Amino acid sequence: MSPLDRYLWREVGAAVLGGLAVIVLAFIGGYLYEVLAPLLQRGADPWVIAQYLAFRVPEALVRGLPIAMLFALLLVLSRMGEESELKAFLAGGISPLRVLFPLLLLAAVLFISGVLIGESIAPKATQAGQSLLRQAVFQKPRALLAPGSTFTDAYGRILYVGQADEGGIGGVRVITAEEILLSERAHFEGGQLVLEGGSRVTYAGSRPRTVARFERGTVPLVELAQDAPGGLSALTLAELHSRIRQYRQSGLPYHAELTAYYRKWAEPAAAFAFTVFAVGLSFFLLGGSRNLGMVGVVVLTFFYYATWSVGRIMGEAGALPPLLAAWGPGTLYAVAGAVLLGVGRR
Repeated sequence: MSPLDRYLWREVGAAVLGGLAVIVLAFIGGYLYEVLAPLLQRGADPWVIAQYLAFRVPEALVRGLPIAMLFALLLVLSRMGEESELKAFLAGGISPLRVLFPLLLLAAVLFISGVLIGESIAPKATQAGQSLLRQAVFQKPRALLAPGSTFTDAYGRILYVGQADEGGIGGVRVITAEEILLSERAHFEGGQLVLEGGSRVTYAGSRPRTVARFERGTVPLVELAQDAPGGLSALTLAELHSRIRQYRQSGLPYHAELTAYYRKWAEPAAAFAFTVFAVGLSFFLLGGSRNLGMVGVVVLTFFYYATWSVGRIMGEAGALPPLLAAWGPGTLYAVAGAVLLGVGRR
């Protein structure tokens, strides 16, 4: 490895580590704000929440690696351009492609790391975190439910909870168009909500048809929307491929699964696209004695995250082809970088 290669690796590598730390914290903060903060407000154990956040770190690392690479490259190369280092490279006969090559090797290291973590550590850690949080929630009802709250069970029925405290929950109503189950006391047991005696009222149109008493009833909660986030990202490539095949054979939609499958490859591979883009942009800006600046770095980094998020949502909803939804954001940067390399100063 030449002195130039070592210099670029040292400068960009240090910035990647710093940027990755900030980005991982941002992702963890997002998990805490969107899902876990409401649980803390309802009495969930802070220690359990802390353990759950630790389980989400590997997934945040996988998602954060390419974004950290983009941030680091833009920051370092912009600084090198401002301090005339890039002009010195050109004056010394070092072409942009010579600068690009060692940075692509660094991108390859990040790509391999992202794929390995995403296939081994991250799915297991995410599933363990989901299991931990779900178990803690079932053991402490007030962490899941608040008086007056409604949600749906595994069968799609609407549940209303009138009371929730440390002793259990009460005033439960399980509602469908044909019947209503009424129970004054209930508790969690083995992932189910157990109704401790109550009434079952069936309807014919708008009028009650039958009224019967029951001593015990169970409501399955495995599909509660309050489950910890993770979803398809907690599956490996093999698991996603198996699910896609099953859905295709059954005639069921599999947009979300196919989008997640492609993203398993596209997200780590974005490091290559960012490398081409950052090098191309940095040498292009030399022609006008301009530099990108911190604001430009943040904007370009945020733009990728925005397109990444929109692409995921549209791909999962079937509004975009899954292949385009997954690979589109990175491809935009790769194409722009190639154009900038072609027209920039040599």
